[in-house]
Amino acid sequence: MYSPTGIRLTTQREPEPTTRFHLVGIGGAGMSALARWLHHKGISVSGSDLVESPTLEALRTLGIDAYTPHDSTRMGQPDWLVVSDAIHPDNPEVIEALRRDLPIWRRSQLLAWLLRDYKVIAIAGTHGKSTTTAMTATILEAAGYDPTVLIGADVPMPPPWQGNLRLGNSEWAVVEACEAYDSFLDLHPYIALITNIEADHLDYHGTFDRLLKSFANFAKRVPSEGYLIACGDSPGVRQMAKLLHGMGGHERPPILYGLGAHNDLEAEIIERTPTYTEFRVHNSHWLSDAEPIVRIPYLGEQNVQNALGAICIALLLGVPTDTIVSALAQFRGVKRRQEIVGEAMSITLVDDYAHHPTEIRAALSALRQRFPNRRVVVVYQPHLYSRTRDQLHGLIDSLAMADFVVVTDIYPAREQPIPGVSAALIADGLLERDTPPTLYVPVKEQIPQRLTPYLRPNDVVVLMGAGDIDKIAPLLLRRLEARGQVRRLTVAVLMGGDSPERDVSLLSGMRVIQALDPVKYHAIPVDPSLRRGKEGFWGLEELLTRERPDVAFIALHGKHGEDGSIQGLLELLGIPYTGSGVLASALAMNKFAAKTLFREAGLTTPEALLVCDADDMTLLRIQRRLQLPLMVKPNQGGSTLGAMRVFHWHELPRALHKALAYDTAALVEELIQGIEVSVPVLGKREPQALPPVEIVPKGGYYDFQAKYVPGATEEIVPARLPQEILHLLQETAVAAHLALGCAGMSRVDIIVRDTTPYVLEVNTIPGLTPTSLLPRSAEAAGISFSELIERILSDALEGV
Repeated sequence: MYSPTGIRLTTQREPEPTTRFHLVGIGGAGMSALARWLHHKGISVSGSDLVESPTLEALRTLGIDAYTPHDSTRMGQPDWLVVSDAIHPDNPEVIEALRRDLPIWRRSQLLAWLLRDYKVIAIAGTHGKSTTTAMTATILEAAGYDPTVLIGADVPMPPPWQGNLRLGNSEWAVVEACEAYDSFLDLHPYIALITNIEADHLDYHGTFDRLLKSFANFAKRVPSEGYLIACGDSPGVRQMAKLLHGMGGHERPPILYGLGAHNDLEAEIIERTPTYTEFRVHNSHWLSDAEPIVRIPYLGEQNVQNALGAICIALLLGVPTDTIVSALAQFRGVKRRQEIVGEAMSITLVDDYAHHPTEIRAALSALRQRFPNRRVVVVYQPHLYSRTRDQLHGLIDSLAMADFVVVTDIYPAREQPIPGVSAALIADGLLERDTPPTLYVPVKEQIPQRLTPYLRPNDVVVLMGAGDIDKIAPLLLRRLEARGQVRRLTVAVLMGGDSPERDVSLLSGMRVIQALDPVKYHAIPVDPSLRRGKEGFWGLEELLTRERPDVAFIALHGKHGEDGSIQGLLELLGIPYTGSGVLASALAMNKFAAKTLFREAGLTTPEALLVCDADDMTLLRIQRRLQLPLMVKPNQGGSTLGAMRVFHWHELPRALHKALAYDTAALVEELIQGIEVSVPVLGKREPQALPPVEIVPKGGYYDFQAKYVPGATEEIVPARLPQEILHLLQETAVAAHLALGCAGMSRVDIIVRDTTPYVLEVNTIPGLTPTSLLPRSAEAAGISFSELIERILSDALEGV
């Protein structure tokens, strides 16, 4: 006998009461529950998992040795190894167990062993088994049965519930039984209930016929004195019943429940509201008196069927109908089933486990009942490559019921990628239809930033899937809260960096922090050049591992700050940021590439060449193409570092060597003599130019010192030019800003010769020091520095 991944399993042996168990994959919902159960019984248990999680921390607080990653040297001396179905034969702890000749079980074998002394109620089915199990447990608990319960989802109930586990003191146990890899065939139920049967887990079963046979084998495990219950509304169940009859059947025919009149226990839905569903129960066998009316605080026909299955079990056990009705009216549900996780900006976030086409349709139908006349936005994470392949068309059809869809990449769970299978196939199928509008966002962490601009007040956003899509809910909620500024926002102010402009960046960043309103913002200085933070600064490690800031204010200058590098990192982390995006930043930083776009936009810019060396051929090419005087500077750089004016040809080699010391390429352009001006541009949707600043360096040349030494340059705002020229400069600045696709803020450097503006370059992260031009121009426009910082930050949050 082997596990689904090929690990040889032990059979025909049972542990002793003193056995020490080691659980590989202990962080999973099922495995962690078994670990708590073993610990409760006083049995020694330890375990490992791949990554840290709150589950492991909770186990450690109980005194269970739960560690990461899988490590054979930390196993200790267990007597028995238990593996989850996702563990492969090359796991180091499995290899070590085989070397020691330890017995190895899969999870379902351990569950069966723990249930050996109980009367087991096992609930199986393609959909609804978690909810039906929880409903059954709720009724039995209210009836005083004190059952032990194990479910595949957490139940929001107080002790003795422990998430998905309830440890009772009676002979009864209620467990969710899964058909995946035939794990339910390890159980020995006294009562078996099958909610429905549809094609699923065909990666293991292969065909639907084999799946039906597996369910029939599960049904045959019920003893002659036990009961088989099934939902007669399900075509798959009816097929299985025929198959079971052909195999020799069961001592008793299955008890059928459902909405159809052919069932033994029938529900007639009386009322549907946004908060509850009410139905009457019809039955000739058990209900000799008035037929009870049941109200459940859950929506959709599937939940009526789930409740009816639980009612059927309760009636078999003799639970009074008033107890059943009362218990179901107070049913709190299970986690990740139409669970409201938050609301912000009048947008409701819902988490739902639906991952099969039928479940998606049922979930959307229930959401329409719960939120009438509201737009339903589905963020869907496919589960398993094989399921995506097998159910592709069904997934497309069911998701098309939504008003807007976001599809992210497949959650693989235990599977390896299958060539030709991608979540993009779902998105493509939806995009081939007229509706609904669809986004494909492969990296789920980027969903909040990609989706938020499309959201409207009163939307219902449902995060849907059986993987880890629920982790996006708090990120999306934080972004919506940031958009509405309903709480104090955390602002990461990025400064310093590793470019030659580091000192200027630190000055800019500290001034930004001083300007931020501490009532509205919590500012964190971040220096990306540091691997780890120090002296009050975060480094890259903190930015990557700590709770994500709400927004990043980029005050980095030069390489890795203005060239799109830090912007790309922030995009991957899903952190909104000030200023231009990746492409615009990279284009603006590459002065030669920017010139091409300036010309395409009809702007005038000096003639230039891009060179990568200073050899004789390069010098000759420059002399043939360009005329003196020249300006030589690093192609990607700022603050005039590495720049040099050339008035004589013999100065050219030195100028090239200087520029190439700062960059791998040098821009050689004709030096335009005229009035030097700088025009800041602010705004995201409709950028506007601020008053042009005339630059008059006292030394005659606007170099690094002239830029940053107080008093070294006279900066005149507005520039001493005719009004029509000032207006032309502002139009030119906005055109250059848009030509590169800039956003938020920029500073366009221009030389005016006669009446012609020559665009030199665009700076996407202008300096914010006391001598910087952007703050000077803003001040002349009546915008204080703190107001300027607020406007830049607001632009970054606008698309959030």
